[in-house]
Formats: sequence, structure tokens, C-alpha cells
Amino acid sequence: MYIKIESCRLRWYRKNQTQIRADLYKGVVDAITSGETRASAVGVRIVLPGTYPGGDRDMKKRHMDAMAIVHTYGKPDIFLTMTCNPKWEEITNELLPGQTAQDRPDIVARVFYGKLEAMKDMLLKKMVLGVVVAYVYVVEFQKRGLPHAHFLLIMDSTYKLLVPEQYDRLISAELPDKQKYPELYAMVVKHMMHGPCGALNPKNVCMQDNECKCRYPRPFNENTIQGKDSYPVYRRRDDGRRAKVRGKMLDNRWVVPYNPYLLRMFNCHINVEVCSSIKAVKYIYKYIYKGHDKASFSIDQPDADGNIDEIKRYVDARWVTPPEAMWRIFGFPLCANYPPVLQLPLHLPNMHRVAFNAQADLKNVVSSENASKSMLTEYFKANELHQDFPGSFTWEKKKKIWKRRVERFQLGRIVSANPAEGERYYLRVLLNHVLGKTSFEDLLTVNGVVCGSFRESGERLGLIEADNTLDDCLTEAEQWAMPCSLRRLFATILVHCEPGDVRGLWDRHLEPMSDDYRRTRTSPNEVEQMVLLDIRGMLQSMGKDIIDFALPTIDDAFDPTEGEAREIIEESTIEFDESDTKLSSSLNFEQRAAYDEILAAVERGDGGIFFVDGPGGTGKTFLYRAMLAKVRREGKIAIATATSGVAASIMPGGRTAHSRFKIPLSCDDGASCSFTKQSGTAKLLRMASLILWDEASMTKRQAVEALDNSMRDIMGIRDRPFGGKTIVFGGDFRQVLPVVRRGSRGQIIDASL
Repeated sequence: MYIKIESCRLRWYRKNQTQIRADLYKGVVDAITSGETRASAVGVRIVLPGTYPGGDRDMKKRHMDAMAIVHTYGKPDIFLTMTCNPKWEEITNELLPGQTAQDRPDIVARVFYGKLEAMKDMLLKKMVLGVVVAYVYVVEFQKRGLPHAHFLLIMDSTYKLLVPEQYDRLISAELPDKQKYPELYAMVVKHMMHGPCGALNPKNVCMQDNECKCRYPRPFNENTIQGKDSYPVYRRRDDGRRAKVRGKMLDNRWVVPYNPYLLRMFNCHINVEVCSSIKAVKYIYKYIYKGHDKASFSIDQPDADGNIDEIKRYVDARWVTPPEAMWRIFGFPLCANYPPVLQLPLHLPNMHRVAFNAQADLKNVVSSENASKSMLTEYFKANELHQDFPGSFTWEKKKKIWKRRVERFQLGRIVSANPAEGERYYLRVLLNHVLGKTSFEDLLTVNGVVCGSFRESGERLGLIEADNTLDDCLTEAEQWAMPCSLRRLFATILVHCEPGDVRGLWDRHLEPMSDDYRRTRTSPNEVEQMVLLDIRGMLQSMGKDIIDFALPTIDDAFDPTEGEAREIIEESTIEFDESDTKLSSSLNFEQRAAYDEILAAVERGDGGIFFVDGPGGTGKTFLYRAMLAKVRREGKIAIATATSGVAASIMPGGRTAHSRFKIPLSCDDGASCSFTKQSGTAKLLRMASLILWDEASMTKRQAVEALDNSMRDIMGIRDRPFGGKTIVFGGDFRQVLPVVRRGSRGQIIDASL
């Protein structure tokens, strides 16, 4: 009897999760006791999603927390892996006649959780390996379903493993004396022998390119020595001890390193290694990069005519085994660390997040006392080093105050910032190194002088090295470059090189950048404004706004666009061929039906989603040109895009979808486009009456979903697709589908719209 929970979909809701877990568990137990073996008996549905509560984003946060612990306490000392043993008495004693461990995933999950807690007690309270000052562990599940846990232990300085003699006291990589320690010998043979592989078994699962990926068999070694890759080379003496494992006689070269005491106590695979590299932290959080376990399986059979629906047959699904399903139903933790790490927000003055009800009056929200408070502003009042602050204080979210800590110790981790973020990055540098500041202004003050930016403050304190190479670069370019080239170089430096003194660069190099304008204009102010307008256009083409830099203000009197976004001006001035307006009279019956229905939705302004499906040569582009001409002739904005540049080029004003919508090149589920609510792209999309996307069948669905998420956000309408805009997709699913590198058919189908 076997309940295939790996085929089920666990739906997680924000309501009473405890009751949901209880209901699911009851369904599993009822199915088992009644002899039911169908997956549907569990009461949950087939095919798992790729994400789950606390998924990739939470895993990345855990990884950063672990790195914060390593930063404080040093590199890990011991790496321990514990794997479930399905033959534990606690499991076998609870099985009904004829059952095996795979029939009772609930028992497997609960027993392993109990053993895991016992292991933590042995390591952290009874200190069998020494005094542990910090640890990290994660729980994973093998493809066959057995859970296992990875521990990283950081030891107290007195118990650090520094020399090979200390390694040998805790770790063995040899077969014990069978006569002296018969039980331990049996456990080593059962749980701690690798393979056989290599010449003894070339088809073993560990074999890659005719070599064992785990590097077994290891060479004999009389004494433990420090290895080159941060792991020791353990003692493996050629003492003549042998054991028959899976039909082959193996010696000490095949023994996986273990601790005899823990192995004897828990009777399962427990690999213990001396570790002195932070690479192990990345290893235990490898699912950040590796992704979830997945499987492609067949769920359909040929019909009466022998035909197979490949879309139904190949399903790319997340692989969740029965014990993992039960582990999540029970709510057991998948990872933990000590000491706990508090994420400290980082924000510039008056740019912190404020949570409020959507129906609340914004004036009341802004005037509220709590609205001006954040963890950072309240830290200034306490006047301590920000990163170490949580060790002595704890944050009360409701009252928004720091309170003296009376319970366990806690680390603080300031959220990361990229140098490209400018002032926010330099603020982080100051907070990490400067003590005793009581406000943002105090951080800007160095030796009684108030600096104009956090970068300048950092430079004066010697935390940031001032760089004159940018000034030298422009000075050198002035010798040979034309003014237009100098302006483009200046814009490039602003975007990519993060100059500290933008206004100084501007003042020193304005004259050579404006040589061409000074020949035709006599007013210095007009010349400066023309240079600013030119640089603004270049910055906009790079996705930046000139107001983000410390440059002179553009005077409205010299701005022909009157501050209108460049994207809106470009789309509003697209010229359409008058002959295109007459194409509607030449549409066939099906084209006319689509034309009338789509334009009716544009006229009503209530939005709609349409897909024009047709093979090449059936007149899709003919229909697009007719609709674009009709909408643009009425003075409305129609955005024409396509997945490929060739398809975009044959439409008036066509652009690739990635270029127009700022879609990230690498899209995951739940992604959004990279434009902001205040950007010109957002203003254009809000004004657009019709958005057309040709060859949509070639793009990945995540790209379309990213546009959907962003449109709902900028339109402020969450309950309607694309924020209530009229969207027309076109393409042919019989042609080229999205490209998935080394992807299976199931992965390609999953990626398609």
C-alpha cells in the first residue's frame, strides 16, 4: 500500500493554517487506515507549483543571515550530515502488518523530527563535540523521500579544531575492530560505506565521466593531514580490515568520515567532517541556485486511435516526496540558526517605508507620530553602533521603539546595498564604521563641517577613496572628442561611474561640452540649458532621470517638451500611413470580427485581453496596421510591440516588448518590469488606449506575467488583468516556442504563454 503524495498539490492559505494541516493529516491517516491507495484520497490536487511559503526569497534571507553569523564568529568548524534510517525501531514498531516505511510518511517525518531534536540536544546542550557558540542547519529530502539535515557548527575558541591530532579525537574514517566493537562495526558497514563504484561498479549513481564524483576510493593514509581544499585528508590505515558491502569486499578507503559516539547513539548515516571554509554555507543553501527538485512524468495514455496529447502527457512539476509533504503539514521547521539574526532596514532621510490602510486619509498617515519613526531613526536616539545594536536591544514593532534586551542574544544584519545605489550605499558604509551618531545630519558632520552627501562624509573620514580618474578621463577626451561625444561620455560617467562631485565635474567641463551651441547662441544661460536638455535625453535612453543628479535645473522656457516624458512624446508623434486607415475596408470576415470587437473595447475603455491566432501569411500584420492607424488617427496612443525585432520592424512605431516594457532579461515567477510608477514608461502605459504584442507565442509566460504585475500596480487596479487595459496578443503556437536551454518538453510547455 502506497499513497502517492508526491503527485499532490498542497495549497497554502493565509487563514487558519493549523486547521488546514490538521485536515490534511487526518485525510492521510484515514486513507491509510482504510486501505485506500489513491492519491485523491488525501484530498489535495495534482501537480505542485514551483514556489512555496518561505521559498527562494526566504532561502536567500537565511543565507545572508548565515553569512552574518560567519562574519561575527568566524568560519564553521564542523560539517555534520544526518540522514533518516527507515529501519529505526521507532518507525518499524508502528507499522501495520505488511507495511513498510514508505507507506507511513507521517511516522517517518515525526520520528526524524524527534531524532533531529535529540541530535540538537546532544550537540548544543550536552556538547559531545565541544562548546558550540553558533550553528546553522537545514533539512532537505532525497528523491526517494528520506529526510536529512545539514549542520554547520562554529565552536568556542577553546574547542577549535586546529591540528590533525584533534581531528582524530572526534572523527574516524576507518572500520572499527569487529571483535572489540561489534555493534559499531555493523553500523559502519551498514551506514558509512560508500559505493562500491569505479572499477567495482561502473554504473553506480555517483559515477560521472567514469569517475566517482565523491572521489572514492580515497587513498590509504597513515596520519591525518590538512588538505588543500579546506578539508583534511583523514587517517585511513591499511590495517587489513575488510567488510562485504553490496556484494563487494571494501576496506578503509571506502569509509565515510563519522563520529563513533554519534553513530552508535543514532544508528543512521551521520557524516562528520572538519570544515574551515565558508563554501559550506553556500552548499547547505544550494537550492538558491540549484532550484527545487523537479520531475517530468507521464499522466496520460494513448487514446483509442493511438494518439498522445503531449501537453497533457509531459508535466514539469516540483518533486515533493511523501515525507516532505508530511513535514510541511506538521509545520516542522526546515532551517534554523543561532544566534538569531535581525534584519536592519537601510534608508535615506525621510525615505523609510510606512504601512497604512488603503482607505486611510494620507494626511492623517503623514501627520501620525509613528509615520516618522523607523528602526534607523530610533537607533539614532539610542546612539549605539547600528549593526551590533540588536545584541543589547530588541525592536517593538507596534510601539516603534528600541527596548533594552532581557532575553537571548541576537545579531544584527544591515540589509545589503549596491554601490550603484549611490547615497544609500555610502550611508551603509558610515553606519558600519562610525560610532555615536544621533541623526542623519550628525552622520554628515565631519570635524564640525556639514558635508553635502554621505559619500563626501565617507571620503573625509577616509572610508571611501576619492578618485580623480573621472576628471582626468573628461580632460583627456576634450583634446580630441567633439562636444556631442563629450556630452555622451559625461552622461555615461553619471550612470555607470558614480562620481562623488557631480556638480564639480559639470562646472569644470561645461565649456568644452557646449562648444557647438556657443557658436549659434550668445546667451550663456541658453547654452547651458541646451546642454542639459541633450544630456537629459541621453540619460533617459539609459533609464535614468536628470533630476537624480546634482545638476542645474532645466528651465521650462527652454524645454520644448514642457516636462512631458520622452516616451509619451515619441509615441504621440508616430506618423501613420494614410493608406493604412483604408485597410479596414479590405478585411475578410474573421479579421473584421476581431477588428470590430477589439476597437469596441478600446472605445468603451473598459479593457480586455485578446489573442489573434493564425499561421504565417493569414493577415495578422494586415489587421494590426489597420487597428493602429484607426486608434492613432483619433489622437489616442497605441503601443505596437513584438517579441522579435524583425516582427517589430514591420509595424509602424514597432518596438521589441523587452525594450518598451523594460522586462528583465531573466524572469522568474512573480517578477515585475523594471520601470517605476513615476517613470515615463509608466505614464505612457497609463495613457495608452491599445497595447499590441505580436509573436507572443515566442516569449516566456513569465515575461507576460511581469507586464501584468506591473500594469496592475501602476493602474492601481489589482483585480483585473493588466490593470483593465486593452491588450492584443498575436502569434502562432505551431511555430517557434520559447527557448529553454537544455529544457525538456515539459519545461518548454511550462514556459510558453
